[in-house]
Amino acid sequence: MKKLSSTLLLLLILTGVGYAQQAMLDGGFSVKFSFGFPPNQYGYDGDLPLPNGLAVNNTFGLEIGSLWEVVTGENVALSVDLNWFDLVYGGARINNPVDGEVLRITGELSLLEVGPAVTYAFSDLFALEGYYNLRPTFMGTAYIEDPEDSDNYVLARNFSFLHGLGVGARLKFIYIGYEYTFGAVNGNLLGEGEFEDASELFGQQRLDAANSKLIIGFQF
Repeated sequence: MKKLSSTLLLLLILTGVGYAQQAMLDGGFSVKFSFGFPPNQYGYDGDLPLPNGLAVNNTFGLEIGSLWEVVTGENVALSVDLNWFDLVYGGARINNPVDGEVLRITGELSLLEVGPAVTYAFSDLFALEGYYNLRPTFMGTAYIEDPEDSDNYVLARNFSFLHGLGVGARLKFIYIGYEYTFGAVNGNLLGEGEFEDASELFGQQRLDAANSKLIIGFQF
C-alpha cells in the first residue's frame, strides 16, 4: 500500500512539473526595454565628416511583441517570435568654440520583426530562450547645428532589412537577455541651411546598425 501511495504521489509530482514546464513553453505577450552599448560607427559610418564627441555611446529602446508556439515537446518548444513594434533612440551633444552647439540624434523604428525562437524549460520557474529576427527598419541620423536658433541641419534616413540575434532567461514572467543587432541602411541625405547641397555633394551615407543590447522586461 505504501509503495502504491508513493508511486501515485511521484506520478502526481511529475505530472505537475510537466504541466508547469509546459506553461513556460506557451507563447504570450511581451513588453521589453533595451539598453544598448553600440560601437562608434553606430548610426553613421559615412563620408560626411562629423565633429569629435558625437558618437552615440548608449541607446534606449522599447519593444512590444508576441510569441506563438508551433511545435512543443516535453520541455522544449519551437515558436514564431513577432515583435509588433521596436523603437530605439540614441543621441549626443557637444558645445565648443569651434563647432558651437551641435546635437546628433539617431533613431530606429522597426515594425513586424519576425523569426524563429527556441525555448527550453528547466522547471516551472526557469526557461532559456534563443531567437533570430528579421527587422524591417526605418533608420535615420540627424546632425543639427545650434538646435534652438538655426535651421542648419542634415538628415540621413532610409529603410532596410536589418537582423537581430538574442538569448535570454525567463524567471516566470521576468525576462533578462542579450541581443545583438546588425546590418546597415544606405541613408538618403536631406539638408537645410548651409547643408542644403549635402545630398548632391555626398550622395547616400551608410548608417551602421551594429548594437549590443541588454534586454529587460516581462513576458506573459
